[in-house]
Amino acid sequence: MKAGIQIFFLALLAFSCKSNKDAAATASIEKENSTPDTVVVVLEKPTEQKDSLLIGFEKTPCFGRCPVYKVKVFQSGFATYEGLNFTEKLGMYSSHFTEEEIADIFKSAAEISYFSFEDKYDNSMISDLPSTISTLHSEEEKKRIVARVNVPESLKNFHKNLAVTLQEKDWQPYSER
Repeated sequence: MKAGIQIFFLALLAFSCKSNKDAAATASIEKENSTPDTVVVVLEKPTEQKDSLLIGFEKTPCFGRCPVYKVKVFQSGFATYEGLNFTEKLGMYSSHFTEEEIADIFKSAAEISYFSFEDKYDNSMISDLPSTISTLHSEEEKKRIVARVNVPESLKNFHKNLAVTLQEKDWQPYSER
């Protein structure tokens, strides 16, 4: 009888191991054939080509009624004018420059060797003068000049002519919306 009970338990053990192996094999087959519950889709945001700044011009405040404004002209010709204080136009405006107009500005800059001027003409002891800040970005060079005192005459004239050119544009109210 003891031998019979031993054989019974051995048979039971053999069948239970076989069913565990079958269950494990079935589970791995189901796992291989199953589709995932979650699908992850990665979308890359297309990179936008930025419209590069070519020309920047601004007048800063003084203690009086000096006009304060900023102008930016981009490679596409799109331009913004921001009148901040004591200007005929207050707020944001936009206009468009032709390739020829932009080329003329760079030609005038080349005539005075704009890119060889110092970056700053200033005297911290004098506080009641506005600054004229001009920025030009060519393919080869970038230059920003802060001009307040002791400015070379050719640079002063360049700034005056540039200010006139910029002010004469047909600026239309602009909203970024």
